[in-house]
Amino acid sequence: MEYDKGDLVWFDPGLGYVLPGEVMEFHRAGQVITVQALIGGKSQVFTLTNLSSVRRRQDLGPNGVDDMISLSDLNEASLLWNLKIRYDKEMIYTYTGSILVAVNPYRMFDIYGLDMVKKYEGQILGTLPPHIFAIGSAAYSRMSKDNVNQCVVISGESGAGKTESTKLIMQYLAAVNKSQSNLITEQILEASPLLESFGNAKTIRNDNSSRFGKYLEVFFKDGVITGAKITEYLLEKSRIVTQAPEERNYHVFYELLAGLPQDKKAKYGLTTADKYFYLNQGGSCQLEGKYDGEDFQALLSAMQVLGFSTQEQDTIFRILAAVLHLGNVYFHRKQLRHGQEGVEIGSEAEIKWASHLLQIDAEGIKRALTTKITEVFPISLGKEARNERVFTPLNIDQALDARDAVAKALYSSLFSWLVRRINQIIHKGSKKTHISILDIFGFEAFKENSFEQLCINYANEKLQYHFNKHIFKLEQQEYAKEKIEWQSIEFQDNQPLIDLVARKPVGILHLLDDESNFPKATDHSFLEKCHYNHALNELYSRPRMSSMEFGIKHYAGQVWYSVEGFLDKNRDTLRNDVVELLISSKLSMLSEMFLDVRLCSESKTLTKANGRFVTMKPRTPTVSARFNDSLAHLMEGMSKCNPWFVRCIKPNNEKAPLKLDMLCVLEQLRYAGMLETIRIRQQGFPVRMRFLQFAERYRCLVPGQVPRGAPSKEICRVVLDRVSRGSRTAYQLGTTKIFLREALEQTLEEERYKRLSNAVVTLQRFVRGYLARRKFRSQRRSAVIVQAMVRMWLERRRYRTLRQGVVKAQALARGRITRRKFVKLKEEMARRKKAEALAKARAEREAQQTKAEQERVQRSVAGVNHLEIPAELAFILSKINDWEKPHREKNILRAGAPVRPAAIHYSLPHDIDYHPFSKFTNVYFKSHLWGMKREPIKTPFLSKARDADYIDSLAVFKLILRFMNDHTLSGERETVLGNYIANKGLVNEQLQDEILCQLSNQTWKNENTANAERGWLLLANCLSVFSPSSKLYKYILKHVSDHGLNGYAGLCQRKLLSSHKRSGGVARSCPPTDLEWRANRKKGRMALEARFPDGKLGIGEVDSWTTAREFAARLLEERGVEETSGWTVAITEDEAMTEIPGLEYVLDLIGERELPPAFPRCTSSSLHSGSRPERRSSAPVPLPGMDAADGAVLEESPVVARRTRSPPPLTRKLSREALEAHDQALESGETADGDGMGLSRTSALNNRYFDDKNKSRSLDNLLDGPPDIQMLGLSSSRLNDRYHSVERLAEQRGLFGGTEGPQDLDHLESVSQRGVAKSLSGSRTWNKYDLLEERNGEDEVKTEYSRTSNRYIKGVHAGRRGHGGGSHHSSRAYIEREYLKSSAMSDTSEAPSLALRSVRCSVKK
Repeated sequence: MEYDKGDLVWFDPGLGYVLPGEVMEFHRAGQVITVQALIGGKSQVFTLTNLSSVRRRQDLGPNGVDDMISLSDLNEASLLWNLKIRYDKEMIYTYTGSILVAVNPYRMFDIYGLDMVKKYEGQILGTLPPHIFAIGSAAYSRMSKDNVNQCVVISGESGAGKTESTKLIMQYLAAVNKSQSNLITEQILEASPLLESFGNAKTIRNDNSSRFGKYLEVFFKDGVITGAKITEYLLEKSRIVTQAPEERNYHVFYELLAGLPQDKKAKYGLTTADKYFYLNQGGSCQLEGKYDGEDFQALLSAMQVLGFSTQEQDTIFRILAAVLHLGNVYFHRKQLRHGQEGVEIGSEAEIKWASHLLQIDAEGIKRALTTKITEVFPISLGKEARNERVFTPLNIDQALDARDAVAKALYSSLFSWLVRRINQIIHKGSKKTHISILDIFGFEAFKENSFEQLCINYANEKLQYHFNKHIFKLEQQEYAKEKIEWQSIEFQDNQPLIDLVARKPVGILHLLDDESNFPKATDHSFLEKCHYNHALNELYSRPRMSSMEFGIKHYAGQVWYSVEGFLDKNRDTLRNDVVELLISSKLSMLSEMFLDVRLCSESKTLTKANGRFVTMKPRTPTVSARFNDSLAHLMEGMSKCNPWFVRCIKPNNEKAPLKLDMLCVLEQLRYAGMLETIRIRQQGFPVRMRFLQFAERYRCLVPGQVPRGAPSKEICRVVLDRVSRGSRTAYQLGTTKIFLREALEQTLEEERYKRLSNAVVTLQRFVRGYLARRKFRSQRRSAVIVQAMVRMWLERRRYRTLRQGVVKAQALARGRITRRKFVKLKEEMARRKKAEALAKARAEREAQQTKAEQERVQRSVAGVNHLEIPAELAFILSKINDWEKPHREKNILRAGAPVRPAAIHYSLPHDIDYHPFSKFTNVYFKSHLWGMKREPIKTPFLSKARDADYIDSLAVFKLILRFMNDHTLSGERETVLGNYIANKGLVNEQLQDEILCQLSNQTWKNENTANAERGWLLLANCLSVFSPSSKLYKYILKHVSDHGLNGYAGLCQRKLLSSHKRSGGVARSCPPTDLEWRANRKKGRMALEARFPDGKLGIGEVDSWTTAREFAARLLEERGVEETSGWTVAITEDEAMTEIPGLEYVLDLIGERELPPAFPRCTSSSLHSGSRPERRSSAPVPLPGMDAADGAVLEESPVVARRTRSPPPLTRKLSREALEAHDQALESGETADGDGMGLSRTSALNNRYFDDKNKSRSLDNLLDGPPDIQMLGLSSSRLNDRYHSVERLAEQRGLFGGTEGPQDLDHLESVSQRGVAKSLSGSRTWNKYDLLEERNGEDEVKTEYSRTSNRYIKGVHAGRRGHGGGSHHSSRAYIEREYLKSSAMSDTSEAPSLALRSVRCSVKK
């Protein structure tokens, strides 16, 4: 094979593993190659003569590859170096297909939070970077979608991170759990630390090594965790009584001694760990980085979550303490009769403590430790035959073994009880599907390997067999799915080794069981049987010397096992007398533990027909038999599940973080069988690419040969035919993928590299030319700058010389001039002193202005320069500079006199606390997170049915951002912008809730106080003119109540409650007035000054929802007038007068006057007259306190309001004659002097009611049937009755009337909304509208007012009366612009009242 300079190769320098390098030189004749490699961060050069150890390699890139299946150079070296590259980049996870390889970093990374859980939830395996959560997500998704049980097999060497991986998988499953209650999930999670304390210990290789196998089954139903089950395998009992150097016993002993308080230690007779023989054999009782005291508190917390009772916890601690006390029991040799050797106990205190803690007889403990009791079953025909007991003394070795056996039995029984107790707690509920997690010990090969290592390695052989079988199954499914031609892949089957260990009847474990049943069998006899039966097996090895060991060639290498202690460890029996002693304990929990032990070995006595007794002793199951059975059940359960494999790798033996030892990792990869997987992949088609991916990568090899738009599969076929020259053996086309051999893939890469190299050279030529030209221009500019600086320095030096001479001449001249000016300066001092006072005052004003400007700047939290301004608003703002406002700041002052507050009481809804605004956002917000935003929104907060509303919502939010963040906004521009935003809600009802939601969002947790106050101010102004919808009302009320800033909570509460109670859901007609702006800034109340017709003034409180009738009634009540119905308010401006109906909002009357030029005009409901009202003399309405002088003043009043007299009581029935009389009155055109309608003939609007026969008095003549008032677009006002015939009036069932309470309606009445009214004979004048309703044949009248039909009415001349002289009157109040003036008033209430002195009310008769 030939190599070129720069080729990437693998080579073996003799380090035990291959290295990646780059060819520096190749001598074809001498077959010598020079390779450069990077070792330890330093570049080294190697000269190799053996070219067989050199082969080409693939460039893995700076971060390696996520999935090693995609490696075309699939071999041991590429696998190892890919892991190293990624590990050095702190990427500890790598895919091998569906297998996850996890290299332990020996430190915790911040990649396991809830954000990562959400990122991997529901994602397909391989679409995101490798992660342990990806395996959990894939298993959970497969289980949920396919309803198939899943199994996650986590394996690896001790210290590789299996336990942590198990906890992370369980953490992911708990996080994606859809259950409303997390109790069962918390209990499952807390079971892991509990079992870690009792089943994990420090070993030479791992500080937290699991000394038992764990199989966790998590049960689900409809995606909800319903329970779990834990199965434990082969607890290492020998560790309880003995530990190797630098190792510790199980964690729970050290945690108990470190975490128990002193009083509890005294209760159990405990001291420190170094005082106990079972804990100090390893020489190290402290573990660096582990805090036993804190772990003990975590253990107590886990027991509490799992529901362990106080009595159970006390029994657990008693057993643990008793084990420690038994370990400190020692013996003395004692000579007995007949030359026998016995022992006596030398530590009575420890025996007493064990007796006290276990609640058993102390003498019984002594007998169990010093003697052996054998039961003799005599054969007797008598009925009184009894068993006899023979006591045999034990020697000192046997006594120590008896002590250790009792300690191991106590601890192992406690551990088994803990597992059963946990399963009782968490193994409940329905079990539909489950995800199993297997955390089992990895392959072990020590210098001294015993019975435990044989069982562990046999379990790994079974798992490897399951792994290989599953991998081949997936491989075959992939080929079958793509429908390619292929032959079955052969693999190294480890079934012969499994048969060697466990096949009946001569398997090693079965031979061990047979020997364990013979009392006189020994470890040597067992070894001889193994040699006899398996000496010819190539997987079995005999020692060269007659040592007590045998060897087995596992899939990961050969391991030698020492058979010393095999039989005793396999039997693991406890004498019957010891079992009976422990059953006699007064601790019910301890007694129940050993009842199960006795049931397994209890003898059964049968009676034959001849009267003889036959005792049958059951065969006690050995450890190997139990382990083999449990392993068989495990494999059977796993075969029914879809498996996922996690291979944990230990990076080094020093437990150093982020250090990867190549030899250590390579050895583990061989143990784990990863290399076998690689070989399997090499026999097939290791390179697999989708058609589109292949076409995009290699289309450059056939430029111009494939037409544009050709299918990807056709492109692939053209490329492959050209490169492979027609050979079809190197590739196959599947249905969706291309399968390539490694050689063909390398050829493709070489061709592609040449093409790209040529293209790159061309690009480099042009880029280098561009860079050279740019460098030349830069150098030329630099030279010019240097020249300029030098010339400047020369000129400056000359200038400094000249300046020194000039300065000296100037000094002499200035001295003379200064002395002359000194005299003048003395005179100037007096003037300056006077000017300082003026300057100080001016500076203070400027400072205040600067401070105000800074506050405006600080309130900005987002830029607004890029926000567009609507053309309509821009036009309005361009007109306000030349506009003179009718009301200035001088007209809005603090009230100088007490203003009686309105007698309106509000209370919050009783369920207001159940309506947090966040609940509204979760339900109604559209793709928005609740919180202040600094940029324009892309979609409205609420759903919109129309595109126009959608666009307007986005535009309004931009205006809100400008209002809250534009620091240049102030004065009239600020008011106009705020009113424009509010007007958007008035014009379009669909935008009202949207505006309120946007403002609530911008005020939520706004840390900029100035900016937040701007939002609250705009929110208060919007609530002044329109109210939220019913679905939003309680939520926004809760929001302002809890989060109102600097007094805005109470202000917005009043506005919301007032509008909800009084407005009936009808918005204002005009934006907020200047008075409302001022009051909302000050969080104060508002008042208007009014003048009565008798010349007296009154101040009445108003709010945004005060109607004209309420305002007039409030003033009249202060004057002592009892009859207040029918009053309204009017305003005169120049020669025109405007009045509104009594149920319209009084501030709309002022707001309409304050609208700037070009501002969108609201639909006015005011009654306008063409000129000022005439001044007429009439008898005034008698008001309390009114004298003749007042009446004289009323003669000069320019504004007159009239009110009709109160009519006599009405009868209950509305007669037909009354309706006809009303019709005749309309036809006859009676004036106010008679009993007619009282309409003025001088008004052009009233001509329709009189003698013109050619005109239709009713719309009934124009329509086929009775018209619908609202369908015609007319108000339900009585004034609009003129458009209908009198015969149709009785048919209308929804006429509108007053709201003053129940009244009798027997006659039809006529009311002029312009203040002139004259009733029919015997009728009563209503204050606004009339309502007739006939129900079930009974004439019953109900009054109701509908805001939807109440509009302002354009009236005739305001001062014009009817012809009735002074017989009938009406009353109304007027707001006059000509009376605007300043005043200073105060209020006794807590919030100040702002008064607009522009209202005068007058009553005349």
